[in-house]
Amino acid sequence: MSLPRNPLLSSTIYKLRQEFLELEKDSLKPKTWFKLTETMEKVVITGVIPTRGCSWALSETGGCSVCGYINDSSRDHKIPSEQIIEHIQQSLNQANPSKPIEFKLFNSGSFFDEDDIPQKLRSQIIDLLKKPNKIRLFSVESRPEYLLNHQDIINETNIRLKPITLEIGVGMESSNDAILRDCWNKGFLLDDYRESVQITRLNGIRIKTYVLIKPPFLTELEAICDSIRTSIDAIEIGTDIISFNPCTVQNGTLVNFLAKKNRFSPPWLWSVLHVIKTIRNQFPEQELICEPIAAGKQRGPHNCGKCDKNVLDLINRVINSKQIPNDLSNICPCYKRWQVLVTTPIEVFRTRNHSKLRFLNPLNE
Repeated sequence: MSLPRNPLLSSTIYKLRQEFLELEKDSLKPKTWFKLTETMEKVVITGVIPTRGCSWALSETGGCSVCGYINDSSRDHKIPSEQIIEHIQQSLNQANPSKPIEFKLFNSGSFFDEDDIPQKLRSQIIDLLKKPNKIRLFSVESRPEYLLNHQDIINETNIRLKPITLEIGVGMESSNDAILRDCWNKGFLLDDYRESVQITRLNGIRIKTYVLIKPPFLTELEAICDSIRTSIDAIEIGTDIISFNPCTVQNGTLVNFLAKKNRFSPPWLWSVLHVIKTIRNQFPEQELICEPIAAGKQRGPHNCGKCDKNVLDLINRVINSKQIPNDLSNICPCYKRWQVLVTTPIEVFRTRNHSKLRFLNPLNE
């Protein structure tokens, strides 16, 4: 597997992350939480457990330019496996026993990374999920290298879980190799994602692909075009689900550093809507997800503040394959401002200020 890096970008991300973790080491606490959402058809349990954290983020590469989830991990502080199992058991006990359960587990890293989730803990989690006999889907996350290098572990997990469906979320983010290297600092290329997905799907495992809207160093229009192209590529490669994730500003990250200097802003909700609407129109049967974090807030995807809730409702309508008005200009005056923004050749106020990293932009201006 490729490990392409831009040395300047990588070293900057590493320095910023280490400074933040050192500054906050006495106040940061590992995060554990579980949320139950019940609908007419099912119960969805979403959980975050404080394992060691993403090995990519903990390495000297610095990790991804936008991700601050390592802040919620245990890192060097060992969290007893018994405590994690207890939290999972409590969440299962609270679920409505008459409905099927979808269990989504996040560990701020890769589920198949032995340094993050040891084999013993992974085995305990699988045994626990098999007991209720009501769980129909188990969703986790992994970087492509673990899908490529640990197929034996993944296949064993899939077999042991049966008849529970295993779903693995992969952060593709972009299908543009230059953007993966020079904006996201992902540490892999499109071919790595393609191979990992194709191998994993052969065993009947569902793939959920994350498309992260608006990396640093791109204009709003460049980011929109990249997310659309990435979504199309992911569908053609064979993903089962696309999860759109508008970029947020998280502490200790490169985008946080740039945002403080007015060199980065999260995407407009109009941009998110446009990306999803374009994909929905082209692929009406494709399963799509979009649950923006910090939507409507300054550190998350937002518009002017007055129309944010209405546009979020429109995004949900498109996700659920419902029609929305063709003319959006009457919803809020800021729609026309957004139109001007994405049709202006040089974006002068939304990431276009000069930066010592600005030349890393992999796209021609």
